Amino acid sequence: MQPLQVEKLSGSLGGRVIDFDLSGLTVADFDQVADALWQFQVLVFKNQALPIVDHIEIGRQFGPLHTHPAANGVAGHPEVLLLRNRGKSKTITEVWHSDVSCESAPPSISILQAIELPPFGGDTIFANQYQALEELSPSMREMIRPLRAVHSAFEMQATHPVVRTHPETGREALYVNGGFTQHFEGMTKAESKPLLDYLVAWASKPDLTFRHNWSVGDIIIWDNRCVMHYAVHDYGDQFREMHRVTVQGEMPV
Repeated sequence: MQPLQVEKLSGSLGGRVIDFDLSGLTVADFDQVADALWQFQVLVFKNQALPIVDHIEIGRQFGPLHTHPAANGVAGHPEVLLLRNRGKSKTITEVWHSDVSCESAPPSISILQAIELPPFGGDTIFANQYQALEELSPSMREMIRPLRAVHSAFEMQATHPVVRTHPETGREALYVNGGFTQHFEGMTKAESKPLLDYLVAWASKPDLTFRHNWSVGDIIIWDNRCVMHYAVHDYGDQFREMHRVTVQGEMPV
């Protein structure tokens, strides 16, 4: 079993795993990684540069893999989402979101590897949704606890609780986002907008975040059930290629 040492990366979430090889994980190694993920929500692994088969295998150790409903995979590997720069005007990543929350059982874990990077920019920011909920006033928490929200995109729609319980940790997290959440169940978009906008802004406050500056070979694993993320497109038409393996989740409760 490899020793696993994690260096905290912000006051809210994120940890860098020091000198750890993700290729060929044993069951004991994987259990350590999973336990650290439940604690830190986002894990950074440096100097990995995994072959695609090893990248896929890490995902499979978490569970069945998810295939994106509207984006292409890497040739021969539909379960590996191909993310390439298409210019600032076409980016869809500059919005706070939890991956594909428009599905009835949205993805749980995302595993993103940097393949080719621009000479500048291209950071990804993550936000702690446990803490976002905990720091709301007691009255606000009680008001939103019974609410459900409609998430929609890619000709898909699902309704999820605004406050969901994490199946591994038992902790409650805020579960709305700017990318997919359209309105609260039983309310119009106009009625929902003030509260929805407030919650997304609140949940992405700087003190709830960790920002990662990528290097080729970096792998980041994060938990969509308690984390939102935002990919900054500040590199114009420079080339950027990332590969993402995503693990199928469960229906939020």
